[in-house]
Amino acid sequence: MNWMRRLSLFLLFLVVSPGILQAQSSADCPDDSPRMDDARYLRALSLDLRGDLPSTEELQAIRQDPDQIEVYIDHWLASEQFVERAVRLHDSLLWPNISNVNLMNAATSLFRSDGSPSYWNRQRSTGYRGGSVPCLDVPLEVVDGVIQTTYDAATDTYREGYEWIAPYSDPENPVKVCGFDAQPQSVSPTGTRCDTRDGFGDAACGCGPNLDYCRLGGTSANAPILDSFEEDVRMRIARVIREDLPYLELFTSREAYVNGPLVHFWKNLSEVHAGVRLKPIPVPVEQLPDLEFTDQDSWHTIQLGEEHAGILTSPLYLLRFQTGRARANRFANAFLCQAYSPPEVGIDLGEEEDALIQDLQDRPGCETCHTLLEPDAAYWGRWTEAGAGYLDPDKFPVMSQECYDCATSSTLCSDDCNRFYVVAPLSDESEQYLGMLNPYEFRHEAHLDNPELGPKR
Repeated sequence: MNWMRRLSLFLLFLVVSPGILQAQSSADCPDDSPRMDDARYLRALSLDLRGDLPSTEELQAIRQDPDQIEVYIDHWLASEQFVERAVRLHDSLLWPNISNVNLMNAATSLFRSDGSPSYWNRQRSTGYRGGSVPCLDVPLEVVDGVIQTTYDAATDTYREGYEWIAPYSDPENPVKVCGFDAQPQSVSPTGTRCDTRDGFGDAACGCGPNLDYCRLGGTSANAPILDSFEEDVRMRIARVIREDLPYLELFTSREAYVNGPLVHFWKNLSEVHAGVRLKPIPVPVEQLPDLEFTDQDSWHTIQLGEEHAGILTSPLYLLRFQTGRARANRFANAFLCQAYSPPEVGIDLGEEEDALIQDLQDRPGCETCHTLLEPDAAYWGRWTEAGAGYLDPDKFPVMSQECYDCATSSTLCSDDCNRFYVVAPLSDESEQYLGMLNPYEFRHEAHLDNPELGPKR
C-alpha cells in the first residue's frame, strides 16, 4: 500500500475521529479493545473512505481472502469518491458559505421599478436626469455622441429613451435599459474609469459595454461569482488529495482556478461599489483567460504571486473570515486543534480604568488570549479586512509620510490612508503609530516581521 496513501488515511482519521482518539486514551477503555470482524471492518472503511457500503461481491471477496481488505483500501483511496469525501471534510473545517457577502451593492444595481419597462439605477438618476425618475419608454436618440433628452415638466427632469442591451449575465435575452445607464464607455471625458467607485459618481459613466460594471436585479446576481469562489477552494483541496501531494500544499500553493464568472469579476467588477472590497486586486489580471461570464463550467489554472498562501489567502477564506483575528482563529481551531481561550480559573478584569487600554495584549482580562492571537492575526496584516485585497509593500510601505502628514495636520487624508493606516488614534496610546500601516499598531518587536512573512509562515 502506498505510504503516502497510508499517511493520508491516518491524517483523515486524526481529523475525523478526535473523539475516538480521546476515548482510547481514557482509563475507561479496556487495554485490549475488541477488533471488528473483517466484514464490519470493511463496512466501516467503505463508509469512511467513499461514503458508501461495500458491495456483496466485495464482502464475499474478503471472506475468501481477508488480505483483500488492503487491496480495497488502496483502490478506495485512489478513487474520486475519496476525493469527494476529503473535500466535504474540509467544508466542515472551513465553513465555506459566503452567500451573504455583497460583492456589488445598490449603486451598481439596475431594476425595473416605478412602472418602468426599462432597467435603470435609482441612485444615479439625479445625476443623469435631475431627479429620481426612469427614462421614457421610447427608443434612445443620440446625436453626435450626445444623448438626447426631453424635458418633463411634471417631474422637472430631463429624460432620455431606452436601448436594447444583451447583458453579460444573460446575452441570449436582451433587455430594455435606460440610455444613460447603458452608456458603454470605459473612461469618461474627464478621465475617470467607469468600472470604479469614482465612475459611479460621474454622469458620463454608465454600466459599460453589455452592462459589464453593473448587475441586473438584487443580490442574487452575486451568486455565480460567490459559488465560483467556493468551487475554487474545493478544486484546490481536490487537487492535493487526487494527486497525493504533501498536505502543506493547501497552505503554500500559488495555484488557483478561475472560470467565466471569476474572470468577469476580476476584470470588471472588483473595484465597483460593494459591501466588501477586493482592491488592491490580488490576482494577476494579465493571466486571466478569455472567458465569458456564462462560461461557468470552464475552469483554468492561474499562478498567483509569492505572497499567496494557498487556501488561507483565497477570496473564499478572506471573505468568510474578514479580520486578521478571525482568520488566525479559524486556522488555529480547524487545523491546529488550538483555541484562544481564557484560563479555566477565569479572567481578572483589573481596575475600571484598565478597560481603556487599547492594546489587548496588555489589557487585563484580554491579555491571556490576545498575547497569542494578536501576533498570529498580524500574519494576515497585508490582506485587507472586510475584503480580499493585497497591500503590496512596494505601494503600501510600513510607514507612509503622506498618511503621517495628513494625520498631524488639517489636510484631508486619502481613502487609502483612512482605510489602511493609523491616522485617527483613539488615545495617546496610538500616537506613536501615526502614519503606520494598521497591522503594525501595537506590534511587539518580536512580531514586527509577521505581516511581511504572511500566513504562509
